[in-house]
Amino acid sequence: MFELRRFLTVGALAAALFGVTAAPAAGDPVEDLNYRLKVMSSNNAHIGAIADVLKGKVPHASHIVGHARALQAAGRMLEDIFPPGSDVGESRAKPEIWQQPDKFKAAIRAFQTASDDLVAAAETGDMGAIGAALGGVGKGCGGCHKPFRKPKE
Repeated sequence: MFELRRFLTVGALAAALFGVTAAPAAGDPVEDLNYRLKVMSSNNAHIGAIADVLKGKVPHASHIVGHARALQAAGRMLEDIFPPGSDVGESRAKPEIWQQPDKFKAAIRAFQTASDDLVAAAETGDMGAIGAALGGVGKGCGGCHKPFRKPKE
């Protein structure tokens, strides 16, 4: 009991010192955008890493499951990383994201399903199945990027 009390006391002190709270902070649109760009860049990096293994550029087949799970986890974040007002700065997000939320959510769900399929394929170790599932993830990306992302200028 003493250890639990000590742990809680130390934890409360650390939270007070470092400003950690359970309540979410109000989002700054620029910080929301920067965070979103990082999440999306990580998705691109994980897809590229899996593709490099499938192409035989690197011998890390055992890493594919980890990359697939990271994509799956990021897919669960997608709806949260497009708060209203975060179409600022160098954002390529189209207004349709917020104007057509049901269509946007459907596109996110398609990516989530594709990433679930990729995890299932990765867990089998079957490179053909992984390649096909990675193609599905690519289609999921395009299903969102084409209607909801502005082209590069």
